[in-house]
Parts: sequence; structure tokens; C-alpha cells
Amino acid sequence: MCNPTLAVAAASSALQYQQSVKQQKAERNAQIRQNEIALANLNNRRASLQTKITQKTKKNLKILGIKEREARRNKAEFKASDRGIGGNTYQFLVQNFDNNLADVSKTVLGNIEFDRQQFRRDYLNLNALYDSQSTYVTNVDRKTPALVAGLSYSKSYFDYKNKLAANEISKPKYGYEDFDFNEYERDRM
Repeated sequence: MCNPTLAVAAASSALQYQQSVKQQKAERNAQIRQNEIALANLNNRRASLQTKITQKTKKNLKILGIKEREARRNKAEFKASDRGIGGNTYQFLVQNFDNNLADVSKTVLGNIEFDRQQFRRDYLNLNALYDSQSTYVTNVDRKTPALVAGLSYSKSYFDYKNKLAANEISKPKYGYEDFDFNEYERDRM
């Protein structure tokens, strides 16, 4: 016949095992979700960073194109209108237009190069940010909870057996056939 105390201990151990495995699965799923969120953030930030560098570069190239057109127009107007200026002054002014154009080009291209280097640094920082947001995924361990549940059941079983032995409950003091009504009446009084 099944002992109710041992049945409760077995049920408790089984429930403990199921809860432990369920908790590990929930933790694993949370870790997977955290990594998905971190990856989505990384992809969004990369796209934003690429869009930003593209827009800045287009803006700088547009500025460079405008400045080059202005410088060429001014140089052409100067050459057409001031043919009477001779010698060193004329050459100096023409070179001044060329130098101004070169300075503008150098500045704009320097800005583009700076933006490119900043983009590379930011891109590497995004990887570090992803690493800090992501987590390692742990697998569900069924062996350890099973061992713990088994040990818990064994402890309950041996505690039960020890209590029976300590109180000598396993040996009946009286059997039905050994019942003496006279002795029972004497004990009652």
C-alpha cells in the first residue's frame, strides 16, 4: 500500500523539478529576447549612422559644388572685365581665385574625411554597445534539477523512516487479536 507521506514527498519533488526547468526555460527565453532587442538596436543605429554620414557628405559636396561654381564664375568675370590689368597684378589676382577655390575644396574635403573617421569610430562603438547590451544564452539543464529533486525525495523518505524507527511506530504495540479489554479499562481509569 502506498504511504501518503511518501506520495506527497514524491509529488513535491516532481513539482520542484518542473518549476526549476520552467524557470530555466523562461531565463533562456529572456536572454534570447534581450539579444534580439540588442541586435535590432544595433541595426537601427547602424542605419541611422550610415544615413547621417551620407547626408553630411552630400551636403558638403553640394557646398563644394556651389563654391567652385562661384569661384569659377568670379574668375571668369574678372578675366573678361579686367583685360587691361597687366603683369604681376593680374596673375596675382587669378592665382588668388585659384587659391581660394583650393582652400574651399581642402576645407570641404577635410570635413568629409573627418566625418568618415568619426563614422568609423562610431561604428566600432556601436559594436561595443551591442556587446554590452547582449547576453549569453544558457541552455536548460535538466540533470541538476532532477538530481536535486531526487535528493529532496530521498531526504524526505529517510526522514520518514528515521521518525518511524525513533518512535517505534513501525512495530504495532497492539494487534487486533492482542487487544485485551480489561487492560484497556484499567488504563482508562
